[in-house]
Amino acid sequence: VISGFGRTGNWFGSETLAIEPDIMTIAKGLSSGYAPIGGSIVSDEIAEVINACEFNHGYTYSGHPVCAAVALENLRILQEEGILKHVNEVAAPALQTALHELAEHPLVGGVNVCGMMASLPLTPHKESRAKFAGEGGTVGYMCREHCFANNLVMRHVGDRMIISPPLVITPDEIEVFKKRATLALDATYRDLKDKDMLKAAS
Repeated sequence: VISGFGRTGNWFGSETLAIEPDIMTIAKGLSSGYAPIGGSIVSDEIAEVINACEFNHGYTYSGHPVCAAVALENLRILQEEGILKHVNEVAAPALQTALHELAEHPLVGGVNVCGMMASLPLTPHKESRAKFAGEGGTVGYMCREHCFANNLVMRHVGDRMIISPPLVITPDEIEVFKKRATLALDATYRDLKDKDMLKAAS
């Protein structure tokens, strides 16, 4: 659901990790979020088992024609406009460069990136990458609020900042992201110092 339709640089995250799943769930990426849709893709082996017996299954909105049409058009656009090529040759390399520059910030313990999704773990002690002494997620929430104040949408999961930019993002837009993220990290760092919260968990 999260790692599909170009997000990792391949059509599906399973390709990126060289996994051949028997069952795969798909959702928002199928329509790029323009229409609510979800589904499952199954291997031939699983399909044979399902087809070998009666399988009464369905919901009121299953196979909704409008959502299906949007999904088909979205897939056509992704292919015709070479979105995966853009991800691999332009967007992902630019994002990776920006993230590694952000990783130099004293509040950032490193960077985890795969294609067009990444996280920046926040830490009070860069060398040890220690957790914060306070309640988990407090610093992440503070940083998120500073991101919002700087016109940047970056969410937090605990004290880890998460970014999943549009697949069509340009290097210039990634530069804007980096500048705004730096402002947010600087403001968070100042807050932590002022509130004496720049402490590692024991």
